[in-house]
Amino acid sequence: MRNIEIDDEVFGYLQSKAIPFVETPNLTLRRLFSLNGKPAKSEKTSSQIIQNQRLGRGRKKQAKTDLFKLVQVGLLQEGQTLYLLDYQGKRIAGYDSIISGKNLLWNNELYSMSELAKECLKKEGFSSESVRGPAHWSNADGISVKELWEQYLKTY
Repeated sequence: MRNIEIDDEVFGYLQSKAIPFVETPNLTLRRLFSLNGKPAKSEKTSSQIIQNQRLGRGRKKQAKTDLFKLVQVGLLQEGQTLYLLDYQGKRIAGYDSIISGKNLLWNNELYSMSELAKECLKKEGFSSESVRGPAHWSNADGISVKELWEQYLKTY
């Protein structure tokens, strides 16, 4: 197996073509290039993964992140500013939002984390039908809501 480096634009395009929560970048490229050979030994094909999911085999869905619970235990605060992160974890200016209950407030409208991340990332040229919001919002220290939720799950 070889490693390659790709820029953010190419990575964003690749993500927009991937089957969310199913394909690895390698499987996506194999499908896009119509390569029908066998993937690496450790990697199942997209169709095998989808079939396993339909049969109830495969990974279990993680508990949804709850901003309100994170506020209740003090990992976040009501009214705290969260910052949008791209797919590499870099902050994107201009999309700061405020925690309001279990949602985010941006431009005087309430959004779920995933809904707002998807909309903002789309404005920045990323396109994906499935965006995991907690991975795209962080506190001022650069810690993502996803990481805070994982910390919450370990502690409580």
